[in-house]
Amino acid sequence: MYGIAGAGAGFMYAIFAFVVEMRFGADYEAMHILVAPFLGGIAAFVIGRESERIHHQSDMLSEAKRKFSTLTHDAITKKDWNVSFKDPSIPTCWEVKNCESMDCPSYGKKHVRCWLIAGTYCRGEVQGHFAQKLGDCAKCEIYQMSFSRDPINEIGENFNSLMWALREKEDMLTETNSELQKQYSELELMHKQAREMADTDMLTGLRNHAHFQRHLQWEVERAQRFNRPLSLVMLDLDHFKDVNDHFGHQKGDEVLQRVGKLIRHSVRGMGYSARYGGEEFAIVLPDMTAKKAMEIADRIRRDMAIVEADVSLPAGLVGGSFGVADLPHCASDADSLISASDSALLFAKRKGRNQVAYFCDLSNTELREGDMDKLHTRLEGASLQTIRALAEAVDANDDYSEANTTRMAHVAIAIADRLGMNQQQCDALALATRLHDIGKVGVPGSVLRKKEKLSAEEMSQVQLHPEIGQRLLHEAEQIQDLISAILYHHERWDGDGYPERLAGEEIPVMARVVGIMDAYRAMLCDRPYRKALKPDDALEEVRKGSGTQFDPQLVDIFVELVKRGEGNEMRESA
Repeated sequence: MYGIAGAGAGFMYAIFAFVVEMRFGADYEAMHILVAPFLGGIAAFVIGRESERIHHQSDMLSEAKRKFSTLTHDAITKKDWNVSFKDPSIPTCWEVKNCESMDCPSYGKKHVRCWLIAGTYCRGEVQGHFAQKLGDCAKCEIYQMSFSRDPINEIGENFNSLMWALREKEDMLTETNSELQKQYSELELMHKQAREMADTDMLTGLRNHAHFQRHLQWEVERAQRFNRPLSLVMLDLDHFKDVNDHFGHQKGDEVLQRVGKLIRHSVRGMGYSARYGGEEFAIVLPDMTAKKAMEIADRIRRDMAIVEADVSLPAGLVGGSFGVADLPHCASDADSLISASDSALLFAKRKGRNQVAYFCDLSNTELREGDMDKLHTRLEGASLQTIRALAEAVDANDDYSEANTTRMAHVAIAIADRLGMNQQQCDALALATRLHDIGKVGVPGSVLRKKEKLSAEEMSQVQLHPEIGQRLLHEAEQIQDLISAILYHHERWDGDGYPERLAGEEIPVMARVVGIMDAYRAMLCDRPYRKALKPDDALEEVRKGSGTQFDPQLVDIFVELVKRGEGNEMRESA
């Protein structure tokens, strides 16, 4: 390359010599010999230096390209905005300006770009973020000096500025995200607190009625899914109205607070408690039988004396009546479980208050005038399982055995089949044999269990039980077909029965069947006016009533089926 440059210089000199000779006609050979090489050397030197400079710049550009490629790759793939194009020759503002402001964050640091540091001083004022002050920094002499040294410096500093701006934006986003997370956590806490407040009774600290309904539904579904027991205890404070009337509502609130605390501590780790409303509380005890639930309820009942002492009230003013019901014995769904436990609560009140009563146990329960309306209200919408449980409790109070009741139900099915009834009618008749005496819940237990002959007044009480049963079951939609059987099962074929003195086929056929089986079952039990009869003797009595007390055709079918042991066979197969 240098030869070409020298040849070019020699060619130019030859032209120059030719022009001189032609102009002056002199012989300059000696001069040519001396000057030509000199000029050629100068030309070669100049061209060589320029070539080296170009090569050096090319190397610098290649290195800059490599650096930019590496830095850009790291920034993008690693999301690292701290990368920078370093140049130790970049001036530092405090050195150039002889600044001694020790408050400046760049003071004392070497080769620090002051325009890349937030909070630096400029013209006596503290500057903010880089992106906010870049316009002013571009006019700064230090900023301009860093660019004037080399174009690559300008490209490098622009790259650094871009990275710094990205870093600031990321820091701002991180800070904003952190603030949003903080606010979100605060909102979550506030939402949780609001939800807690919405689900909590503020006076007692227990869950409120709405939350109880949801929780009980969940517990019932869980118990049925895993075939586990579930008990519900309803508690109503005795004499609470007297506390409010004589000592004021503030004292009443204090009693409610203390009772809520007592219940919460008593069932902690075992169950769930809520304020059902007013002075009534509910306790849900999963995986717990009625027997265990009654023990817990009785312990809480005894501990009421502690509450009474704590609130400085006279003895006997703070007490509670408890009603207990359970799955699967007393109910088949959440609403029925509430109905059953609430009815048991009524039984506890009628046993003398400050008692624990189980829905399936009516012993020592004496319902009063007006109680049937209360019981009817409690049982509205109750499931068939709850109605059956109440009927079985009545039977137990009346000394009927479950075995006899079950046998009569099977006989009823056989009679229904003989009469050509459909499946729905068969099922209804079988249920009628179980439920026809449910109205006896309104008859005092002392009357039902009396061994002596009943007085006229007591007999009139007993004779009300069909109507009471009809009233109790009026709202139970599942058993509307049974109402007539329950209401009229004490009517007689000859028209001498009660409650409406129907005769013959005026009496619904189901009531006629139930009447026969009720009489037969009663004859197998001791009564005030006679001892229990043997099965054959009882059948003979049924025969004697054919055509007077009972439908003759149904008597023949009944006697035949019982003698064949139809009820026994069906019970065994079941």
